[in-house]
Amino acid sequence: MAGTCALLLLLLTGSATSLHAADADATCQRLLVSGNPDYPPYLWPNPDNPAELIGANAQFIIEVGKEAGIAISVVNDGPWGRVQEEMRRGHLDLIAGAFFTPQRTLYMDYLQPAFQGTRTKVWTRNNFPRDITRWQDLIGLEGVTVINNSFGTKFDSFAQDKLTLRESPTLAQSLRLVELGRADYLVYEDFPAAAFIAKNNLSEIVASPVDISSEDLFITMSRSSPCNTETLRVRLSAAIRKLVDDGLMKKLLASNIEQWGRLTN
Repeated sequence: MAGTCALLLLLLTGSATSLHAADADATCQRLLVSGNPDYPPYLWPNPDNPAELIGANAQFIIEVGKEAGIAISVVNDGPWGRVQEEMRRGHLDLIAGAFFTPQRTLYMDYLQPAFQGTRTKVWTRNNFPRDITRWQDLIGLEGVTVINNSFGTKFDSFAQDKLTLRESPTLAQSLRLVELGRADYLVYEDFPAAAFIAKNNLSEIVASPVDISSEDLFITMSRSSPCNTETLRVRLSAAIRKLVDDGLMKKLLASNIEQWGRLTN
């Protein structure tokens, strides 16, 4: 009798879970997406509507939604640190571009595959007296990056143990600290940093000759999102894979680098 009751309870629980997932899939007609707003040509605020993010990642995730049959809204939810906190709370459904870290898996799921590779550089003033060709060259210097940023598990661990690396709210403020000599170097990805440097005519800030790290960008889904179901994750992952195989990001990057260039001229 006890076994029969347990079986009935299991069946009822399974049915309730399936119904809950089906209800979530049925009610989730639109996903709210954000990301790092200091990230051209991947993401940046729309000059005509600052509440919206545009860029290659924004266009890519909208196409993912089309392939998966669900609407996407890409919003500017403020600085990168706040975006991650909103994901933790479930106020956002997706992030359009995040590196993998074990800590982030506590509050968001990584949708496979990665959709874009990135390279991280060290940026210094062009008259900086020390050559930087490896991580160890940064020891003893004052560095800066954007708050809650990550450059992969290995470099994050090295930075925590060996480096003095403070955080500022935005990329613009971080670059300003380097420009004024209040920081020796900036750690940031190549495309976004170069884009901001060009926009602000900071020709005296240059990149190190070698990559500090190379990491993949993923679309992630908040574990607290009411839309986070296995069914939807599978649909989204299948759409990502198709668009990656089609080489969509290469085309989007080319067009958005051109668009960003027009904005800076």
